[in-house]
Amino acid sequence: MNKRQKLAIAAMCALAAVLAALILWRQPAPPAQDGHAAHLDAHGHDDRYEQAGEPEGGAGHKGYDGHDGGAGAVAMSAAQVKANGIAVDSAGPASIRERLHLPATVRFDAERTVAVAAPAPGILASVPVAPGDSVAKGQALAVLRSPAAAQWRAEHAAALQRLALARTTLQREQALWEQGISARQDLEAARAAHGEAAIAVQAARQRLAALGIADSGGAVSSSVTVRAPLAGVVVDKPAVAGQAVDETRQLFTVADLSRVWVEAALPGASLGQVRSGMPLRVSAGALARDVEGAVAYVGPVLGEETRMATVRAVLPNPGLRLRPGMLATIDLLGPAHAAPVTVASEAVQTIHERSVVFVRSAAGFTAREVRTGRSDGRRTEIVAGLAAGTPYAAAGAFLLKADLGKGEAGHED
Repeated sequence: MNKRQKLAIAAMCALAAVLAALILWRQPAPPAQDGHAAHLDAHGHDDRYEQAGEPEGGAGHKGYDGHDGGAGAVAMSAAQVKANGIAVDSAGPASIRERLHLPATVRFDAERTVAVAAPAPGILASVPVAPGDSVAKGQALAVLRSPAAAQWRAEHAAALQRLALARTTLQREQALWEQGISARQDLEAARAAHGEAAIAVQAARQRLAALGIADSGGAVSSSVTVRAPLAGVVVDKPAVAGQAVDETRQLFTVADLSRVWVEAALPGASLGQVRSGMPLRVSAGALARDVEGAVAYVGPVLGEETRMATVRAVLPNPGLRLRPGMLATIDLLGPAHAAPVTVASEAVQTIHERSVVFVRSAAGFTAREVRTGRSDGRRTEIVAGLAAGTPYAAAGAFLLKADLGKGEAGHED
């Protein structure tokens, strides 16, 4: 073995010694004697208590992350609470009436809305009203010149003449028969003619009345006055003076707006909760305060496309503040329930898909996980996680949620 071979073997032995030292240095340290280090999570928390279903440090109420304080706490002084407008209240009992909130629309009362058509073919001579005008029952809406109306009046006048002649003939035959001059059959024929003439007059009069054409007392006139069938407001007026019209053409729509319908679409899944007579509350921008009412109608058929039924409330409309086409909301009110622990509905916030309420503490607020029950939109029942009398952030809880989110973002960074 020469000198060069000896140096190569020595170098290889040194390299092996260095590699063995590196391997031994990278081996993990033995576990701690008390096992505490094995239970620390990525944030340094001890997860042994979480596995037991308790917050770190022992039993008690849990924050939204399972810990009392820590990540669920928002530090805030009394001055900051006041400056941020956060109202503090105490959880307590309340009567909760569940509500089904539905978007709605104000509509005409179809039972008090009338489409007015021309009673006969003719030409409109004048139209003295305009859309939006209030009209009384029987007020003139238009004047129509109608040859057909003149003909019907002429037939009525002729019937009156025949009835007068038949009456005179009957009186004469009655007198002759009583004197023994006339035969009995002549009297019977006169009575029959009189009866037929009376029927003809009645038929002509009824035709004029059915079409709304005034009886001119036997005179023949083509002028027909179209009158309002009820007191209300002219909401549509396609009629124009000089226009040729007939019985199929609508001239006006008159609606009594002193009472309106408020209708909403009810999902089929909620039909079992709604019945006629059920109390409700209607709100709209035109109303200074909500109006109480009751369900007047629940549609028996679902729409083929919407799969929803119609729910209707009939409301008085003083001052005509509710106008057809206006948007509104209907709140259907269920039976009242006494809840032992409730909070303001806006106090319940959602963090990481959990419902929390910010409970007042000496240092500020702590997000406490709760389980909610019924709600009427103003008060929410708390069935677990909060005791009666606990102070909490009743207003401004969303600010605390935002501050908590900022703190979590900083912690992650």
